[in-house]
Amino acid sequence: MEPAFPTSANGDTWGLRRFDVWLFRWMRAGHGARLLLLPVACAIAHRSWAPMLLTLVIMAGTMPAGGWLLLQVLVTATVAQVASKQCAVFWAAPRPFAVGLSHNHLKHGPRAGLPSTHAAVMGAVVGFMAVAAPAHPLLTVLGAIALATAWARVYAGAHFPSDVLLGLGLGGTLGWAGARLFGLG
Repeated sequence: MEPAFPTSANGDTWGLRRFDVWLFRWMRAGHGARLLLLPVACAIAHRSWAPMLLTLVIMAGTMPAGGWLLLQVLVTATVAQVASKQCAVFWAAPRPFAVGLSHNHLKHGPRAGLPSTHAAVMGAVVGFMAVAAPAHPLLTVLGAIALATAWARVYAGAHFPSDVLLGLGLGGTLGWAGARLFGLG
């Protein structure tokens, strides 16, 4: 089934989403998902917040004023969440399952998915901690969790690749700015 995106006068689907659909299919996401990978993607998409939070708590515990740092990064992540949801309302871009490219594997609501709020929150945590603790050995773990979540959200059909890339970018930028605002780095 071809996606039901707005079309231009010549019948082409609008630019970025055409590439998004191609990339989504190339990843074998949605209807093309491999049966063994799909449950893994769904588990990561639903539960990656737990290892992210645990890693963050461990990192904060090894730093001076770790409790205060933890509060600062969580406030920054909350700002990223709110900003992402406001952008999604403004852009109102449909999700892959909403246009027939995937089943709704994550039982997600129909609201718009650009940018990905999950990716924005995780990007904010990574961006913040990249400023607050750039040499910490667990920073790469935070980054890996954020990237795994971004992949899983696409693979399970909740987002297009640009949704998670914009979410990571928005979150990373807000995380960096939040850390600077709190006087870190």
